[in-house]
Amino acid sequence: MVASCDTDRVLQNRIATQLADTNRPSLKRLAVNVAGGSVTLRGSVSSFYEKQLAIQVCRVLLGVGRMIDAGEVAVAS
Repeated sequence: MVASCDTDRVLQNRIATQLADTNRPSLKRLAVNVAGGSVTLRGSVSSFYEKQLAIQVCRVLLGVGRMIDAGEVAVAS
């Protein structure tokens, strides 16, 4: 069980780093949670493109099993 937690933590850090490296401020603020290889993204991004970019960043990383997108696109008023 400890190995799984360590693996999840490493994957979570890798995803957060990759999101930060996109130079998109809203992606840096997304909350990343990993449990058993399942990744959940939560937060708000400024466009549908950024939402898709965040999902793609996660999917290309080795170790991501299931992807749960709980992010929202903020609508400017």
